[in-house]
Amino acid sequence: MRITGLVIACPDPAAARSAWRRLGVSGVDVEVTAGEGGLLAVVLGVEDVATTERLLRRRGLGGHAGGIDIAGLQWRLAPAGGGDGGGGVTLDHLVVRTGDAERAVANYGGRLGLDLRLDRRLEEHGFRGLFFRCGDAVVEVAAPTKGVDGPDSFGGLAWRAADLDATRERLVADGVEVSGIRSGRKPGTRVATVRDPHLGTPTLLVGHT
Repeated sequence: MRITGLVIACPDPAAARSAWRRLGVSGVDVEVTAGEGGLLAVVLGVEDVATTERLLRRRGLGGHAGGIDIAGLQWRLAPAGGGDGGGGVTLDHLVVRTGDAERAVANYGGRLGLDLRLDRRLEEHGFRGLFFRCGDAVVEVAAPTKGVDGPDSFGGLAWRAADLDATRERLVADGVEVSGIRSGRKPGTRVATVRDPHLGTPTLLVGHT
């Protein structure tokens, strides 16, 4: 199972498609639809859609047209396909916000079957981070160490750049506002924030040193 697609809503779909082309992502299909803005659904590539759907429903995940509902979020299933992971920028991690870390472990680990690689509390930042491997990417679930439970929500996307400096320079030359490069929270990483509202979701570039 791996992330093969994203469904993004944007008030101006034409501008959104242009913004995603500028970013130059590979390995993941981005579908843009008209809407208020935001990440609407994540597409999971699996070997057998019907079998996987039946398995997930037996594990207690609710179904909806074309996919699975997990704590209020839409996850669609599609044939895995070959995919193109080379060139451009590739998906590093997807952020999900939750009000209940234990529910997230049960849903994303136990029911969806993702591999929980790391569970750490960052008290200085006020949240607990759960990191689930999903193919070549990671689903990072952030839960407040103190807070009230509520439905899950998509937080944002981080994209891995083989050459972060060159990618940033290319985007800036195209007129995209990109922050300066800074050290990432994960040791050995550098990051930059892409401030393009037409992307429809918080967007981060990640470079590994």
